[in-house]
Amino acid sequence: MENYKTIAESDSYLKEIKKSKFIVHLAQTNSEDEANQFIEKIRQQESGATHNCFAFIVREKVLTERMSDDGEPSGTAGSPILNVLQQQGLENVTAVVTRYFGGIKLGAGGLIRAYSSTTAEGIKNIGLVENRLQQGYKLNVPYHLYDKFENYAKNEKLILENKQFSTDVSVDIYFDIESLTADKQDIIDNFQNQITFEETDQEFKQIPIEAN
Repeated sequence: MENYKTIAESDSYLKEIKKSKFIVHLAQTNSEDEANQFIEKIRQQESGATHNCFAFIVREKVLTERMSDDGEPSGTAGSPILNVLQQQGLENVTAVVTRYFGGIKLGAGGLIRAYSSTTAEGIKNIGLVENRLQQGYKLNVPYHLYDKFENYAKNEKLILENKQFSTDVSVDIYFDIESLTADKQDIIDNFQNQITFEETDQEFKQIPIEAN
C-alpha cells in the first residue's frame, strides 16, 4: 500500500446557509464496509434531517468511490462532496453532509456551492495528515546523550515512542522508508556511533500536514 493523505480525525462541522443547516460528518474509513457503517450511523443519528448526502473514497485492493444525492436534485450534493475529496487528494475518508431544510430553496447552483463549501470548510477545520509507511527501530541511547538526541529528533521531525529509562534510554523510532538509509546514517554520524539500532516492524504513521 502506498502513502496517502486523509483527514486528521473524525469530526463534524456546521454551516448555516439561508436558514438551512448543513452539517458535514467526516470519518477515516479504511474499507467500503467501514464507510457504509459510518453512513448508516449518521443516517440514524440524523434521522430527522431532510437529506443525508454522502461521498467516500477508500483504497483496499483498488480505489473505490461512491456518492449519493439522497433526494436532492441529481448532481447537486453527492458529486460536489466527492469533488472536494478528489481535489484535495484524499483517500480512506467518508463525508456525510446532513441538511435540515430552512424553508428557502437554494437552486441547483446554490446547492452545489453549499455542499462543496461545507465539506471543504469541515476538512480545513479538522486538518490533514499523510499516512506514510515507516520502518521502526528500537534505539538504545546513552543516558547522557538523550536530551541532545531528543532535540535532534524533534528538529528532524522523527517519531519517538515508548521511552524507557534505566542505565540507558530505550526508545522506538520510525523512519520514512524512502529516506531510511540516510536517516540512520545521519544519527550514526551525529552521535559518533554511540546509539544502537534494532529493527522492528513497518507501520503506517500519521504525519500532520501543515496548512498553507
